[in-house]
This record gives sequence, structure tokens and C-alpha cells, in this order.
Amino acid sequence: MTTSLSERFPIGSLEYRLSRFNAKERFALIQRVLGVTFVPHADFMAEVLAKCNITTRPENVFCAMDFHLDWLYAALMNENLVEGEPMPLAAGESDYFPVTGKQQDADFVMCFTDKACNGAPPVTHLLLIEAKGVGSWDTQQISSKFNQYRAMRPAFARNPNVTPRLILMSQKDPEQNRTRQNSEFLGELQGFRDFGMPVWVHLPMEKTLSVVRCNDDGTPNGKTPTHWKLESR
Repeated sequence: MTTSLSERFPIGSLEYRLSRFNAKERFALIQRVLGVTFVPHADFMAEVLAKCNITTRPENVFCAMDFHLDWLYAALMNENLVEGEPMPLAAGESDYFPVTGKQQDADFVMCFTDKACNGAPPVTHLLLIEAKGVGSWDTQQISSKFNQYRAMRPAFARNPNVTPRLILMSQKDPEQNRTRQNSEFLGELQGFRDFGMPVWVHLPMEKTLSVVRCNDDGTPNGKTPTHWKLESR
């Protein structure tokens, strides 16, 4: 039987606060079916720590997938998790609100506290992962997320011990594989430095097939198809 996230972290820590919002069925389903507790793989964690220049290996890491940015903002702003207390909904840059009411999320979140700081206050690392397995990065989607992160600046300012970092995971490093198709995405990436320089980590993917609706001659037709076919992604 797995241990609940809220039982693994000190009450009041950001890890604990984040765990109180983690309502994704997929997360609970995987833990229940596989009988596991989500923990980062040692090799993956070592690579991430090295690329983020984090020297201390964490003992306990909060992990969550598809974590709503509204939840993240609430965990940062409401330290005591007081229920029922109305809080001001102030607009951020470009009239963008930190609480959108939409299911905009980070693909994967990792959070852990570095207690070995030579007498300095502990630092809590918040790693926000965006993943793209196949196809190209969605510029509009990433731009919307960046706007929400910008609107959340007061929440991060309220938690000076929290160090956020953006991590991109894909088969190819978009910075090293510039194309006409990803130029707009890279422009958005260059314009967002709230969390420092983004880090890229390789995401291995098996070759997969897609189902395409088409005409009888194989021409793709998504509106009035008469046939379907398989294609390599």
C-alpha cells in the first residue's frame, strides 16, 4: 500500500501544500494499479540536478503530472490552506489573471527542499516540466502558460525561498534544431526568463503509428472521410 503524498512531507512545506491540490485521477490510478509511489528515477534525477546546477541530492521529492497552474498559484499564495477565505484576483501583465479557471497545467512537477545550505535558509526547488513527444511545440499553448506564470510573480515574490526552473523534454533539443516551424516557439522561449535559462532533457520515444481519416485514394480528409489509414508519426 502506497503512502499518501501529504503524509510524506512536513506540514506547511510547499511540497505538502502542492500535495493537497493533486486531484488527478491518472496519478492516483497509476499508483494504485502499479502499487508504486511516484519517485524520480535515479539516472533522470542525476541528469536534471546536474543541468540545473543543484549539488545536493534530495531525499524526498514531490511529483505530480498535469498539475494545474491555478493549484500552483493557490499553494504559493495560501500558505495555511485556509478554506473559504476570499482572496483578491488581481490581474497580471496584459490583464492576464493568475487564476484562470482553466485546466492549464504543467505536464510534470517536481518539488524538493535543499536543507544543506551551510546555515542559510533552506531552498525549495520547483521544477516545472513541459514535454513534447511527437510533433512540434504548440507556440500558442506555451505562450499562454508563460503569461500565467508572469501573472503569478507576486506569488513567487511571496516565497523567496522557492527557486522555480523550467525544463523542456523532447526527442530533440529545440534550441539545437532550429527550423522554420519552431521559430515562433523559440521566440516565446527566448522572451521568458522568469525562471532563468530553460533546461532541456532528452525524452526517448518509440516509433508509433497514427490513425488518419482519408479518401479512398489515401488523401487525408478530416471532414468527410470515406476511409482511414495508418501513418508513421
